[in-house]
Amino acid sequence: MSNSRSTPLLWNYLTGPARWLLLCSLVSLLGYGDVPAQGVLFTDRTTFNAALRPVPSPTTITFSGLTDPFGTGTSPVSVSGVTFTNAESRLFVQPTPIPGDGQYLWNFDSSYPVGIFLPNGRNAFGADFSGGIEPNASFNATLTVNLVGGQTYSYNFSGQRGLWTFFGVAFPQSITSLIYHDGGQFLPGSHEEMLDNVTFGVATVPEPHATVMIACALAILLRARSRSGLTAL
Repeated sequence: MSNSRSTPLLWNYLTGPARWLLLCSLVSLLGYGDVPAQGVLFTDRTTFNAALRPVPSPTTITFSGLTDPFGTGTSPVSVSGVTFTNAESRLFVQPTPIPGDGQYLWNFDSSYPVGIFLPNGRNAFGADFSGGIEPNASFNATLTVNLVGGQTYSYNFSGQRGLWTFFGVAFPQSITSLIYHDGGQFLPGSHEEMLDNVTFGVATVPEPHATVMIACALAILLRARSRSGLTAL
């Protein structure tokens, strides 16, 4: 007859809240350990601006005062530490046809989208976007974001041709560069990306681990309150 005894598990010594905390910690480490946050999206400029820290001071590029590169266009265009590029050098600075607060950047009749390179240490980017080509009444765009750790994320959004559509993103990691693609074709060169009021800065974005642990803490608190209420009865 065997005299061996089973070793009690750690789980048996933990109270209810401690078990919840252990489970949440395992989920955080196993389920999210290698998965970076996929960013916070903004479709409203007021909300985006409110998320930006005052230090370092956010910067907004309006393209006002820039000289238009007449002829076939140019690339790159560098303003306030941000560099805008196009593989065909088809970038123009225009006051029309979209009404607004002045000039804007236009990638005119190009086969390639617009590249955007940010200064170091900025994790938030937002801008007024437009694009598309007649006879289409709208455009379906993609904004691809490259992070300092090598991760890449792409987001789709749509807007009405001839009007501005705001779109912004923020990440726990710094953004190195972005690509704005308005859905234009390589041939016959129908990229018409337009940007104005380009804002970049630093926003407070929680890491995935922090988000999970906050949710777990709230769950433990609610469970503890529920149990204390039943005890009181």
